Amino acid sequence: MVEARPDASETRARATTFAPEPVRRKSGTVEALRSAAAYLARMFGPGELGSPRVRGVAGLSGTVAALAMILRLFLPEPVGMADQGSGHQLVCSLGLRNVRPWGYQDFAQFIHPGWVPQQYYGEGCGFPGSGEPVYSSQLLLLWLGKWLTPVFGWGSGLDTRAVGIVCCVIFGALVAGLVVALPGRTLFRVLIAALVTLVMADGVFSDFFVSPYAEPAAFLGTLALSVALLHYWNGRGPRWASALMVVFAAAFTVWAKPEMVSWLPVVAFALLWLPVGARRRAEAERALPEGSLREGPDGGPATAVGEAPAVGLAPPGRAPRRWRAFVVPAAAVVAIAAVALAFLAEQPKRATEVNLYNTVFATILPSSPDPAEDLEWLGLDRSFLTAAGSSMDSINSAVYNPRYPQFGEQINLGKVAAFFVTHPERLIGLGERGISALLTPEFSYAGSYLADSGQGPGVKERRVPLVLGLYTAMKAAPVALVGLHFLTLLLGFAVSARRSSGIGRLAVVMVTGCWAQFWVVLMMEGQPGIHSQMIVAGFMSALCVPLLVALVSILASTSRPQPQVS
Repeated sequence: MVEARPDASETRARATTFAPEPVRRKSGTVEALRSAAAYLARMFGPGELGSPRVRGVAGLSGTVAALAMILRLFLPEPVGMADQGSGHQLVCSLGLRNVRPWGYQDFAQFIHPGWVPQQYYGEGCGFPGSGEPVYSSQLLLLWLGKWLTPVFGWGSGLDTRAVGIVCCVIFGALVAGLVVALPGRTLFRVLIAALVTLVMADGVFSDFFVSPYAEPAAFLGTLALSVALLHYWNGRGPRWASALMVVFAAAFTVWAKPEMVSWLPVVAFALLWLPVGARRRAEAERALPEGSLREGPDGGPATAVGEAPAVGLAPPGRAPRRWRAFVVPAAAVVAIAAVALAFLAEQPKRATEVNLYNTVFATILPSSPDPAEDLEWLGLDRSFLTAAGSSMDSINSAVYNPRYPQFGEQINLGKVAAFFVTHPERLIGLGERGISALLTPEFSYAGSYLADSGQGPGVKERRVPLVLGLYTAMKAAPVALVGLHFLTLLLGFAVSARRSSGIGRLAVVMVTGCWAQFWVVLMMEGQPGIHSQMIVAGFMSALCVPLLVALVSILASTSRPQPQVS
């Protein structure tokens, strides 16, 4: 007999088929559009959310993505991101110096990928002005590039073109992992992976692969964290293994750049948002009467409630302990928090001082209706008014004020955060400037070509201007960016509530992570260099596009549970 209604006591999440039928059918809808929507849903719709094995397709997709990125960066000629000088503070820790002209206007106009061995002494290496070492997970990618440089015949030392190849290969591996972790039909998975590849291929992001900057680690870490969270939410295999994958991905991401620590509360929320299978097993166990069958973990053998319990389930006669389900994710959160705090503790003190200076004198005071009152609130002398709008290198810098030691005594990250909390009206103008910076992701002052390429100084390449074109269009109406975020967030909640898939949760996490990154950069790093600091938030915003396509595809189909034969 065929039973159309599923058994309420069944705890394993069954695969759900999504028919290509649109949710809404109105008599006035144009038949051609309806047919086109049905065709697209058949070809690219999410299909079954019970992810089948697609390892062969995943491997092929990852290989194609890696090759596409390599070809995009190296043909017809190599492109990258010119170093402004800040790349030196990271790469010099590998005992290397850049082969380039000495004048800033000369070396910032072209990419100079060659780095040769160099012995440093004193403050010649490290953060400018103090020589303190600079740490980043990007050093791992640079080390791999240094190891591969002689293999490609680029001499001793490091060639950032080798780093670009390393980044492309890692990106391909992440695309393969994404195809495995995504729900639905093969074409649906490949479509979303292709959209992610198009986002990464835009020059505003991919050019960083051939550079000494730390942004590639931030980009790849964000993607790795997304893939790890999808595997975690899929609920397959031991939970500790998937949680450990999230810990490693989060550690790599957080150690990329100091502002990436903003991921910490978002990842904590994501880990404590338990996988679907674990939550349903706990709810089903509470509803089972004495003597009924109870399913083992991960779909294992069922046992009667009065018999020996399955591993991880409540013993007979005792209420289930829900807190046990949170032990592994809570331990993962503690581990990630420890990594983040250790990274912050190793940050150069000079870098923290520069960021605080920029926040106070280049962000708060220039936009203040009453700078003197703000100085009083911050505990600084009124003589600092002359430094409003300055940087530490300016002629009117506050460092020349005899009372400058007062700045170090009074200003810290906590006081800056408290200032913005007690002056929320300042966040409006600050947010507007931040959105404008996010929608201007191209570094116009850094060239993209080699000096002998035949291209002019400072010329930017635009081989795949997908994101750049989208952001340029949004600058005419910046509220469109906010709309993109809120639409992705709302649809993410809708999908996570209605479907057995982690893609909805990932959309929620991506948007909230982008917001956290956005405000941390604005409030803690100041106005100078805001365009360069917003590049990671811009990358996360761009990822909302493939996520939005996935969410709409899922919600535009009708859920039809498969009938069971009893």
